[in-house]
Amino acid sequence: LLEKVKYPTGSLPVFFDEDHFNDYMNGEFNYHWHDSYEFAIVLRGEIEYYVHQAYDERESKIMREGDVVFVNSRALHMGRQTKPDSLMFCFLFPSYFFNMQPSDTVYQKNILPVIRFPLPGLYFSPDDPSGKLISDEINRLYRLNPGELGYELQCIEIIYCIWRLLLTEVSKFKEFPEIPKRDRIQEQRARLMLSYVHDHYWEEITVDHIAESANISRRECFRCFKEIVKKTPAEYLCEYRLSQAAQLLTGTDKTIMDICLSCGFNSPSYMGKLFKEKCGMSPGEYRELSGRTSI
Repeated sequence: LLEKVKYPTGSLPVFFDEDHFNDYMNGEFNYHWHDSYEFAIVLRGEIEYYVHQAYDERESKIMREGDVVFVNSRALHMGRQTKPDSLMFCFLFPSYFFNMQPSDTVYQKNILPVIRFPLPGLYFSPDDPSGKLISDEINRLYRLNPGELGYELQCIEIIYCIWRLLLTEVSKFKEFPEIPKRDRIQEQRARLMLSYVHDHYWEEITVDHIAESANISRRECFRCFKEIVKKTPAEYLCEYRLSQAAQLLTGTDKTIMDICLSCGFNSPSYMGKLFKEKCGMSPGEYRELSGRTSI
């Protein structure tokens, strides 16, 4: 999860990633957010993508090859594949990527309108002329060779171009739906509680601990998770622990016992039971599929 995006040191402040959904537990990544701005494009397959919009019941969209999503800073979002072997390419960057003074006219006219854009995200389809332009530019960015001369300049050129296209789309919005105060409060509470889970999932935490992190009651905690995350606090905690275990199983040589304890499970047998319920196989079988040896 990219709550705190780590950009490469001494290089462009841009984080590039490929999301191979087959590698994720149940083919999905959990709700998360970050201060960065994110663009993602479907390269293969089909993704059901959620950008939380409290005022809009249509929170999810089925994205197919070539479709693009822009995720605004601090917007809650998640995705799951609806077809196996789906692949997304995404890139994230901070507002200071545009190395200008906030008082500059260029910044005021071209950067600030998007930064202040009140919607959490936008979807673009290559079937629309503007969407095709954005899709083509992101594909061009994906195909760049980091080893070629002028690679960084080409990245800057393309990202500026994508931002200009986004600015054009943002300028078309004249009015925005008002988000009720209660929904804004619920989303902030969800951020606090999800952040607590992400930071403490290996510890013995309970629903009371999760509720306390947002200074709310157990009842309000359950209501908040149901409305925003669409899961109970216990379900989210369990699935997050399993997703971390899955990454350790396929990405490290740690023993299953070590993975069990480092992910907050009491015993390997209990983790194995939950793992089989979610994935249809044991942790050892899951690891063997990745080519690593089960220990």
